[in-house]
Amino acid sequence: MKDLQGTTLKVYLHILRSGRERIGVRELMREMNMKTPSHAYYHLDKLVSMGLLEKKYGDYYIVKNVKIDYLKEFVFIGSSLIPKFIFYSVFFIVIFIYSILFPRPHELYWYITIISSITGSLVAIYESIISLRKIKL
Repeated sequence: MKDLQGTTLKVYLHILRSGRERIGVRELMREMNMKTPSHAYYHLDKLVSMGLLEKKYGDYYIVKNVKIDYLKEFVFIGSSLIPKFIFYSVFFIVIFIYSILFPRPHELYWYITIISSITGSLVAIYESIISLRKIKL
């Protein structure tokens, strides 16, 4: 799926996010602010040739939700595409907040918890940013 990039990827993600069963050329053109129907048609036709969409009676239907390498790092929640690492960062931030609210500075594990939760949340946030940059959202 190396051809699935740029505007074609944006079109595919738009169709996935919309949650609709079908989309037409002019409908896509209006929703994505494309200048001509031929531009929308080009990207829809490209998705058909990749096997991601199917054309019936002038409309395009999603065939399957293909596992694309850089989309494996994301989760669809409703119509939102969320990096998986966001959940890890939230987990580590909650641990950090709990450790700050209930301090135990006389115990070594408290320091280890503070350091590891800060490190874990920073790494998870960094990985989330990298994931978002891969698909340029």
